[in-house]
Amino acid sequence: MNIKTLFWAGTLFLSAQAYSQIGIKTPTPSSTLDVRGSIEGNYLEITDDYPLLPTDYHVSFSGTGNSKLTLPSKSATDNSAVDFRGRKYYIRNNSTTADLTLTAAGGEILRLGGTSPGSNIFVLKAGKSATLTAGNANGWDLDVNTNWALVNLPYIIPTDSPGGSVLAGTSYTTVAGSQINVTVPSPNTKLILSFMGSLNIQGQSKPGAFGTLRFRIAQTTGTTTTTYNDVDMASWAMANTNPQACGLNYSMMYPISNLAPGTYTFSLQAIREAESAGASGLEIWFYITAPTAELYLK
Repeated sequence: MNIKTLFWAGTLFLSAQAYSQIGIKTPTPSSTLDVRGSIEGNYLEITDDYPLLPTDYHVSFSGTGNSKLTLPSKSATDNSAVDFRGRKYYIRNNSTTADLTLTAAGGEILRLGGTSPGSNIFVLKAGKSATLTAGNANGWDLDVNTNWALVNLPYIIPTDSPGGSVLAGTSYTTVAGSQINVTVPSPNTKLILSFMGSLNIQGQSKPGAFGTLRFRIAQTTGTTTTTYNDVDMASWAMANTNPQACGLNYSMMYPISNLAPGTYTFSLQAIREAESAGASGLEIWFYITAPTAELYLK
């Protein structure tokens, strides 16, 4: 190597150290990497389960059955040889109906931000796309479009409760026929419960009697029960003339968000309260006609 070659090599080295900027198709880069042209990355199409590799960039899923995309494990040591914080993957679910479940390594999470809790999995619905950015050792930042998509699952359960449920006045009563079983696939969910039915108040003549029903929803998973209190109220009153019985139709919708993955049973419960003195002896029957559950995923 002659003196001139060494001189220019040294000049380029010193220039790179001084400016720490690289320009492609520009002699005056204005950023650390300044590219005046198109950028190309590796493109891969998959149809089944797949583990993301260091060489992947854009992964397109076009399978016909639900599949799993496994993310590489993050290093617990920053700035180590295996630390790849900032790496990005672009994921697209081009299937027509199948789900693609993004799954982080054990102990790591996918962070959505906002009110959505971090979780080890995320179900990417057909037609949706996501950007994954490797974060700290605890996992990944996940960006998805925020439109909610209805999951077409058989949660609509038409039922009849012949005879209905007699509602007590001192404790909550579970309305017969109001039970709905729902399987939540991932925490990026919004569940909307809907209960429709009718009230029938009957007994001896009680002109002008009135009262209120307070409703709550019981949520059971395994042996644990959680209640959503004061979800709705309904008032009733007997007529002053011909007060042998009265009835009214009832409907209620209630949203629940960010449930952890699992199987849940929801039931509607009611209690009698704020009744007039003349309501003693009246029976209140509640009939459920069509409890439904709609599950939405981001």
